Amino acid sequence: MNQRKTTRVKLLLQAWLLSLGELAVAVATRTIYLISGFVPRRKNIWIFGSWDGKKFADNPKYLFLYIHHKQPEITGVWLSRNKTILADLRASGNKAYYMHSLRGILYSMRASCIIFSVGVSDVNLYTTKGTKSVQLWHGTPLKKFPAQGRQTPMRRSSYARRLIDEGLRPNKNYDVVIATSDESKQTMKTVFNDAREIAVTGYPRNDGLLGAPWLNKLDDEYVRRIKREVDFQFLFLYVPTYRQEASRELDLFTRYGFEADTVNQTLRELGAILIIKTHLYFRARPYDGHADPDSDGAGFERIFTLSDEDLPDIYPLLRETDVLITDYSSVFFDYLLLDRPIVFAPFDIQQYITADRELFYDYDQVTPGPKAKDWPDVLRLLREAVEKDSWKAERREVCARFNKFKDSNNSERVFQVICRLLEQTNP
Repeated sequence: MNQRKTTRVKLLLQAWLLSLGELAVAVATRTIYLISGFVPRRKNIWIFGSWDGKKFADNPKYLFLYIHHKQPEITGVWLSRNKTILADLRASGNKAYYMHSLRGILYSMRASCIIFSVGVSDVNLYTTKGTKSVQLWHGTPLKKFPAQGRQTPMRRSSYARRLIDEGLRPNKNYDVVIATSDESKQTMKTVFNDAREIAVTGYPRNDGLLGAPWLNKLDDEYVRRIKREVDFQFLFLYVPTYRQEASRELDLFTRYGFEADTVNQTLRELGAILIIKTHLYFRARPYDGHADPDSDGAGFERIFTLSDEDLPDIYPLLRETDVLITDYSSVFFDYLLLDRPIVFAPFDIQQYITADRELFYDYDQVTPGPKAKDWPDVLRLLREAVEKDSWKAERREVCARFNKFKDSNNSERVFQVICRLLEQTNP
């Protein structure tokens, strides 16, 4: 009994010390935030980041590259937590620093604006007082946010952590949020109802999809590796959407009739390969193993699996894709710009809408392509897609609704919006 009491006291003491430490960090970071508001800002220093500082991807990546190639008067600085990303960017002549390094903090304190794809934590959150915030986001809204749809259980947190989140953490209302069309702008207004402006510019990442000349050529090294090993005519890409924690054990393969031998044989007949791009959390895989073009004797030479870690930026791969397969991922709105076939695979749509995320739109009204109920159905529809593309009119209608611009000048438009925003700021 005494030993149990001693253990309990130790645990309580550890919890108390942890809460005290969190509170100290919260006070220190809040102090830095307040101090950063007194540092003079320079209009030609812009800070970029993406996905909590863990990826060089998405809309901030392409706007950053545009600035580097086309607007040399702007000092673009990429912040990251990933040392490999930082090394690669520096080797290419870019300014890139660890998010909480001295240089990262100093540049953040002098910057006039911060540019991100998820939230302010993509950059250095606690040096942003006095900056303009530009939310580039990461997809045309199809799915409602948890706050608008299903509520997901929140983990219990300490008193100090709640205090950080609710009181000491700086509140950042976005100065600009971008959208791809007037239709998506209306949806964005419900998502970012405190944004000061929602600008219809198109997404910078689609400049890469449409071959912007300032990017030279988006070369997908992964596809080139496969081409050295496998002769193929068509590339099929399966991109299932992100699931909430409650759905992460979902098997989207075996449960819905994915038989690797049959899939591989069908791909061989069609002269095709299938790349499956999953999120890191997916436990279920299409088969027990990994068909890698560098491995010897891969059993299914035409099936390849990738995670976010393998390929943080999907857009070079998307540009090479002949037929997209997806369920509820909003990436298809961008893919419509290429006017290529899409096979929709909403295997679990009722469960998804009920237990995971509600949708802004009637699914059938905004998904211009055939719907598959399982993997045998997907294979049949893939064969039809390469033999006869019968959904062109529907795709173009939905594309016009959700993509106002079909050029490769989205980054230029976003750049002009930011310049106008900064011109409104007192020097």
